[in-house]
Amino acid sequence: MSGHHSFSELRSRMSSERREANRKIAADMSREYVLAQIRQAVGITQTEMADRLDVSQPTYSAFERGDNLRIGTLQKIVNALGGILKLRVEIDGKEFPLRTPTSAAVSAMV
Repeated sequence: MSGHHSFSELRSRMSSERREANRKIAADMSREYVLAQIRQAVGITQTEMADRLDVSQPTYSAFERGDNLRIGTLQKIVNALGGILKLRVEIDGKEFPLRTPTSAAVSAMV
């Protein structure tokens, strides 16, 4: 087949810098983050997050530790960080996106 090359052949043509950049991108895409890492990456302190959520700093700290963290609370935290929470279920290799509660329902769940 003309014009088709194996990935290993294409990779062998890349510079070592490009291969390293691709490796870092792939590692970052597959990385799983904990709430504290996400908050720190966004540049927000625990105290600032607690203020945004109208809870105490120790309460927010417990959220980051995962102490009895509800999905509604997690969604509220992600929203306060400026993000969107997306959940998915995987069964027998098939993925099912899971709709999260609306913002109004989240307020009642926290």
